[in-house]
Amino acid sequence: MLGFGNSPQEALVASLLAMALVGFLVSGLMRWRGLIRVTDLLMPAGLLAAYWLTYNKVPTFPPVGAVNKVFYVIVIGMAIGLAAEIAAPRAARLLALLQPVAAAFYIGLPRLGTASWDVAIAAVAGMAIMGIVFLRGATGAEDDVKRGGVVAVLALGFAPIALLGASSSSFQLCLMFAGGCFGILVVHAVKGAFRFGGASSIGALGGLIAIADTVVLITRKADLIALAVLALCVVLPELSERICLKIGLSRPFPRLFVHIALAALPAAAAFAVAFVDYGSSFPV
Repeated sequence: MLGFGNSPQEALVASLLAMALVGFLVSGLMRWRGLIRVTDLLMPAGLLAAYWLTYNKVPTFPPVGAVNKVFYVIVIGMAIGLAAEIAAPRAARLLALLQPVAAAFYIGLPRLGTASWDVAIAAVAGMAIMGIVFLRGATGAEDDVKRGGVVAVLALGFAPIALLGASSSSFQLCLMFAGGCFGILVVHAVKGAFRFGGASSIGALGGLIAIADTVVLITRKADLIALAVLALCVVLPELSERICLKIGLSRPFPRLFVHIALAALPAAAAFAVAFVDYGSSFPV
């Protein structure tokens, strides 16, 4: 009616705004009702919503093809993570560490005969990312908001790499997921009441790693230099506590800002790689 959404770019912006708004409203409602533990489901649910908006389908089961497999990696990961968090929280941490290995071999199954080392390297890289983001650092609402923020930045930074890797759908999926994450987390920016547990790690971060596996292992056109730069998104935030102590920041929001800013620097560098390659005609 207003002429908005007539082009692919406008449709993408509209979807981004919708994801951010719904994430904000649902996250705010859960915070108001004191449902902190249930917030663990928000990020994987957001990734599923982004998947549906991108592909406009729920894949048949058993799935055929890497893209269809990703959907069930997210769904099963969310379910296993939630069950593990309820029954055995320590088991959730172990399962989170093993998820990238299972995802790499599941997604990369067609490549095992000809590029088994590629699959193995993807599995190890995924384990490293999962270990640094989820298993390192203190536990608490403020720290969980930081973890969620890093995942959002990872999705945002991987989007242009996916586009360079000949996967415009993964580009849109990552952008919409990032938008949803920022909508979810902005509610908790000043005073955290957010849970990044088994469902968020195995379902959301694990799902994002599976999306990366489809571009790296199946399309095989990912920019490895940009990926290496993007990996610093999980490394640089390790310095945030030291920096905050040095400059005297003690309140949650400034500490969160420094943490996310350190993660965003490599993501910006990854975007710069994409912009140099595509110039002003950035395809969607």
